[in-house]
Amino acid sequence: MRPTDTESRRNVLLGTASIGALALAGCLGDDDDEAAGDDDHDDHDDHDDHDDDHEHDHSESEVAESEFDHIGIEEFSLYDDHGDRIAWVHGDHWDGRLPQIPVDGSVSLEAHVETETGEELTFEDEYELRIAYAHDAPEGALSFDTHGKDVSLGGEETGVTDIVFLIWHDDHADYQTPGITAQVVDEVDDDHDHDDDHDDDHDHDDDHDDDHDDDHDH
Repeated sequence: MRPTDTESRRNVLLGTASIGALALAGCLGDDDDEAAGDDDHDDHDDHDDHDDDHEHDHSESEVAESEFDHIGIEEFSLYDDHGDRIAWVHGDHWDGRLPQIPVDGSVSLEAHVETETGEELTFEDEYELRIAYAHDAPEGALSFDTHGKDVSLGGEETGVTDIVFLIWHDDHADYQTPGITAQVVDEVDDDHDHDDDHDDDHDHDDDHDDDHDDDHDH
């Protein structure tokens, strides 16, 4: 039996509608895939951003507000050119002090740094020793120079400021000391060093008194 014109038009319309539905479903599927792909890309970007933030927590242009240690430093000490230990990190502060620094002059020091495993850092290969002004400390009074574990503090203008020592690895710092006060003066006060010598003499007197007491007991 030959279909009528009405039935033929109905079949054409049904076929067209089916094709349209299939095309629409395909488009929606593509949109879902693209959206999922965009979400994955965004998650990857967020992960990259997190990594970048972690790597640049202590960038070259910034000094942390307080000390930090990502290495495991057991000892950080400074020695003068006579070989005497003059300052050392003790928890969140320094014991001892820096010598006065003359204007247009400099003070040479040597850093002794030892890790918790007993390794001494010489700053010749993996790590680099640097100096910077402490967070929010006044700038301009000093110039800094380091070569390995040798440190030079130059006096640029009179003033008092705080500086920090940093241990760098690649493009970031892994360690920062607490701030220590540095004073630049027109003329170095000999009494400043004499006070330290007096403290050493006092310790020597205590040892002498103890020895004397022991002799008296015997």
